[in-house]
Amino acid sequence: MALFNHFWGLWMGLCVVILFLSGHANAAVQGVFAHYMVGGMSSLDQALADVSGAQSLGLDAFALNVQQPDAAWTRASLSLLFAAAAQRNFKLFFSLDMSCIASPETTLALLTAYLTHPAYYHHQSRPFLSTFHIGASGLPAWQRMLEKLSPRPFFVPNLDDHPSARVGTFPASLFTAVSVLDGIMGWESAWPFSKVPATTDADKTNINNARAAKKAYMMPLSTFQSKHHAVWGNWYRRGGLTLAEHAKTALEMQPEFVEVLTWNDAGEGHYVGNIWPEALPGEDLSGYWDHGGWKAVLRPVVAALKGGKGVGEVVPVGGAKVQGGFWYRPLLKVAECGIDRLGLGKPAGWEDAEDAVNVMVAVGKGVQGARVGVYSGGRQVAVFLAMEGMNSYEVPIRKGEQRVEVVIDGKVVAEGKGKMGVTDRVADLGGVCTFNYQVAEIV
Repeated sequence: MALFNHFWGLWMGLCVVILFLSGHANAAVQGVFAHYMVGGMSSLDQALADVSGAQSLGLDAFALNVQQPDAAWTRASLSLLFAAAAQRNFKLFFSLDMSCIASPETTLALLTAYLTHPAYYHHQSRPFLSTFHIGASGLPAWQRMLEKLSPRPFFVPNLDDHPSARVGTFPASLFTAVSVLDGIMGWESAWPFSKVPATTDADKTNINNARAAKKAYMMPLSTFQSKHHAVWGNWYRRGGLTLAEHAKTALEMQPEFVEVLTWNDAGEGHYVGNIWPEALPGEDLSGYWDHGGWKAVLRPVVAALKGGKGVGEVVPVGGAKVQGGFWYRPLLKVAECGIDRLGLGKPAGWEDAEDAVNVMVAVGKGVQGARVGVYSGGRQVAVFLAMEGMNSYEVPIRKGEQRVEVVIDGKVVAEGKGKMGVTDRVADLGGVCTFNYQVAEIV
């Protein structure tokens, strides 16, 4: 993988981590984190903007994906992020990217420098530590390295590269593989690999295996995954209502931790926060559409998870009657891409996509008669009676403008309009054949 300050966010994976009372179903969330790609950053103001945005979403910390612990740009960005977190009473912890880091031992200096920082997140009085993948040296190397640290970190790595892992599912034996393992983080279970809508069977198995071993499970929560890059790949993994289905399982099963993938991974499309150009020097930002509306979708979900609530108790934050958003691909799957101006054609897996408007709204307690109208291509294509709590819908899309409104007693109480229309012509989108989503807030 190339240097992250040249091509951040383009590695395998991704977003918000939600921390529950360890080992207890139906317990309130203790903390909320977002997976954060550490890339180039030019100012404290950028770090403060990210921290403030995360706090407005109800998050308590960022899980900092570090790919090159010793790089000067990494150290500079970490200094800014920890300074911003300390200033705003926010927390951070490391999610070490072992697809890039040679061995656990090479991270020891970084951990020693930051595990005692006032802004470092602790769980059960221990510094929290995660990873993306476990690395070529495997779990025994982590056992040797972590035993050198006091207090020993609360270690919840991602083990999708472990030989016993199967498509996002971890066998019960893996949760007790080494004594330093306090839990396992899911990753590949966040998105389906085919046209079949998202299921959460892998996460349910992982949660049950973790509880049987009295260990923690960190469940991924994401929107979709798509790369469109000449070097790092060109593929699509189904979105649609993937976020809604995984949120339902997280609310129902209450795993110890939930990690939303991601805050700022532009390369894989599932970003919900800011994208700083300093992290993408020389990168063509075409096709990185606005995803700000996903914050409005996630905010009531995060609050419900932290409150130990169920699906029917996902209500707007801040007193609104309705809160949410909708998302759609501006490019129809029937589009003839050929070779676009990035030198790429349609992404692998494009057949799995659905041409649809995806809507997710939270309706307040006691609110009755809320009707969600979906307008696509200048026509109303669907109307739904929304119930109290979390509601989600997928509606076939038409070319042109996209809009959603919520009506109560004949009055529009919330609405949203997409910033981009839908087309079957790549030329209308700057000549880039991307399957990224445009996201709009319903306010």
